[in-house]
Amino acid sequence: MLIDSTLHVHKSIMEMLEKCSETTGESIHYMIKLLMQRVMKDNHRLLKTSSRIKYQKRDEKENWHRIHVVLNEYEYEYYLDMRKFYKMSVSFILAYAVRRYLDNIMNELLNANKFDNYLYRNYIFSLEVVDKIVCWKIYWGIPLKIPAF
Repeated sequence: MLIDSTLHVHKSIMEMLEKCSETTGESIHYMIKLLMQRVMKDNHRLLKTSSRIKYQKRDEKENWHRIHVVLNEYEYEYYLDMRKFYKMSVSFILAYAVRRYLDNIMNELLNANKFDNYLYRNYIFSLEVVDKIVCWKIYWGIPLKIPAF
């Protein structure tokens, strides 16, 4: 299943994505997926509890771009989880990823490194009901041992 969504990207971030796209020959959409994968792999840095969702700083309307993306169901669910556990909007997570990882990803693309396009398949939801209370376990990766219920 494919899901349409929208990201709001500041023009400074968009310019960085466009430059990387021109340099590497890869699409902006592909780079967005690589950037979000990189944030997922480095997830311990951003995990937060007990705070509200943070958004990008406000700016004039003409300084923003709306990017339409098509996500598979795993990507969509993962992005929603990232929003919840990082306490950042998905667009803000992308902006963070561009600033932190774009140069590295561009170098890897130019050096013909291969990326794992199936990262989102390593994503497990597990449901348990304890005394009529619904409990969810979410695995961002495949653990060596999955506890039995």
